[in-house]
Amino acid sequence: HAAPFSYDLVEGGYGEIDEADSLFIKGSKALDKNLYVLGGLYAAEDNNQDGFMLEGGLGYHLPLSKQADLVLNGQLLYADNDVDDDLGAILRAGVRFTPADRVELEGNLAFSSNDVIFDDGIGLDVYGRYFFNKQFSGALGLHSDTELDGLSLSVRYNFR
Repeated sequence: HAAPFSYDLVEGGYGEIDEADSLFIKGSKALDKNLYVLGGLYAAEDNNQDGFMLEGGLGYHLPLSKQADLVLNGQLLYADNDVDDDLGAILRAGVRFTPADRVELEGNLAFSSNDVIFDDGIGLDVYGRYFFNKQFSGALGLHSDTELDGLSLSVRYNFR
């Protein structure tokens, strides 16, 4: 049920940003066979301050095989944490892979230029996703210096 990969989706969940808790919603919509738009909203809260991030941009995926896609995307990223705000960008390169039925693995390297949530530099996202059926899946993620920084849990709905 995991392949072929959908780029028409909405996803929501919980994650960590350093010591803060974050709720997020993100999604993407295919524009043609390989190009898609994507965006997301993250709200973070801890004992000292609240903040949010808003991002949007374009992505491109290239099938490497029936089980793997190369994924590239770039987004503008606005962040505000009650103390400071910044408009930067985040660029990603990664792979989506289905090693078994109902299972998807994803890994991304990201370069960020937004100083509010993390210093400019390289980050990493890895996900393991299980498909309950063709449309619904759940994921566990581990993140370092991207929109999230810690663990995440999410659910996704694929429109196709």
